Amino acid sequence: MADVSIVIVAFNSWPDVGRCLASVEDHPPRLTHEVVVVDNASSDGTAGEVARRFPAVHLVASATNDGYGVAVNRAVALTSGRFLVFLNPDTEVRAGALDRLLADATQPGTGVVGPRLVTPSGQPQPSARRFPSPTRTLLETSRLHLLLPRSARARWLLGGYCDQDETREVDWVSGACHVLRRDVWDAVGPLTEATFCGFDDFEYCWRARRAGYRTVFRAEAEVCHSVGASVSARWRPVEVDLLAIHNMFVLLPGLWPRWRIRALALAEAVASVSDVLTATAHPVAARRDATAAARARQRAGLLFGLATGRVEPIRRCEPAGAERTG
Repeated sequence: MADVSIVIVAFNSWPDVGRCLASVEDHPPRLTHEVVVVDNASSDGTAGEVARRFPAVHLVASATNDGYGVAVNRAVALTSGRFLVFLNPDTEVRAGALDRLLADATQPGTGVVGPRLVTPSGQPQPSARRFPSPTRTLLETSRLHLLLPRSARARWLLGGYCDQDETREVDWVSGACHVLRRDVWDAVGPLTEATFCGFDDFEYCWRARRAGYRTVFRAEAEVCHSVGASVSARWRPVEVDLLAIHNMFVLLPGLWPRWRIRALALAEAVASVSDVLTATAHPVAARRDATAAARARQRAGLLFGLATGRVEPIRRCEPAGAERTG
C-alpha cells in the first residue's frame, strides 16, 4: 500500500518517458510511492523500454490509444495511494518538488496543486492561469490591458503576465503536473473523457472549484517541462491549434451558459483576426514564420463558426477531424 501513486501516460514518447522516470527515481517523495505508466499502444518500443529499464514500475500496456483521460482514469483505478500525482511524459521533477506539492495537497480545502514549470533552457512556462474570459480576451486583443500597471496585469491576468515566482491560489494550473488527494478525486470525479487529450486540466480545476476546493500554484516546487513535446511529435502546429479549440468548446457546455460560450468564441475569433492582420502587416515576421497568418485564418474561421452555431465542436477530436472542419 503506497502513500503516493504517480501516473504517467505515454504514447511514442521514449526517451522522454525514460528521463521522467529517472527524475522520479532521483528525486522521489519521502512518502512511500508507486509509479504507474500507461502506454497507449506506442509503436516506438516505449513499453518494452519501460519494462526493461524500470522493472519496479507498474506498466499498463494498452492495445489501443483511447486518449489521455481514459488512460489516467484506468490507472487511478489500479492504484492505492492517498495522494495522486499526474505527470506528463515530457516532464522531469526537480529536487524536493514532489514533497512540497504533497505538503500543499494535505491542507484542508486544497484540491489541485501544480508546480512552477520551466523549459529545458530554464525559462518559466506559464502555469498559474485564469479561466478563459471573453472580457479578458477582448482587453488583450485591443491592447487595453496595457493601460493597467504591470503589477495589476500580473495579478489579474496571470499566465505570461506574471513571473510565476509567487505561490498563490489560482484558477487552474497546467496538467503537466497535477497533485491531489484521493478524497478530492473521489469528490470531484475522474478526468473528462470527452476530449482525446487537452483542456482536461482546465475542466478539472473548474469542477474542483465548483465542489468547494481551491487550486494552488506552488512556485517553490519546480518541474521541467518540454513544452508541447507530447503533441508536437504527432501533430503539426495548425492541427494543435484546432485541436485545442475543439477541446475547449466541447467541454464548456458542461460548465458555462450558452451565451457566454458564444461570447468567448467571438472574442477569440476577433483575436485571431488581429493575429492575421499583425502577421500580414509585418512582412519580416511573416517570412520568419510563413504559416502564422494561415494558422490564424484557420483559427478565426473555426471560431466564427462556433460563435454563430454553424460549426459544432467535435467530441474526442483528433487533429485530422479538426483540420477538415476548420
